[in-house]
Amino acid sequence: GSVLGPAGDLAAFGRGTVDPATSRVAQQVLAGEHAALYAYGVIGGRHADGPSQVAAAISAFVVHRDRRDALALGLRAAGAEPVAAAPAYELVVPVTSAGTARRVARQVEDRCSVLYASLVSAAPAGRDGTRAGASDALRDAARRLLEWGAAPAALPGLQQP
Repeated sequence: GSVLGPAGDLAAFGRGTVDPATSRVAQQVLAGEHAALYAYGVIGGRHADGPSQVAAAISAFVVHRDRRDALALGLRAAGAEPVAAAPAYELVVPVTSAGTARRVARQVEDRCSVLYASLVSAAPAGRDGTRAGASDALRDAARRLLEWGAAPAALPGLQQP
């Protein structure tokens, strides 16, 4: 079975030869997953919008943790040392209410969608499933963006000029 299930299968990353460009992008995505975990830890601990929103934050935390673990394993398998998490991260706003928690969650998922879009672009097609796994993660981030109240975007993951 997949390490990540429906959240995106990145379990195959690093099983084949990983070129330096893909490895660099994977390190950036891993750094983003570290930041996402920090943010969802804050959100889950301070969210005031009821049990369904707390469950959404916990679910997102688990998905991002599994992706982080899969990327770190893949980077190690490819001979690279995974980038370490920072001790803390600056959030877009302090999480003081349900509204600010949703805003931080939207920023997290927007940033993750951009990072996974860059991994889709960098990964060779059909080689080890990295592109497909990154595409799954991009779609999941776009779905979570909507769940946290973002407006639909025609091309999630693409930075707008």
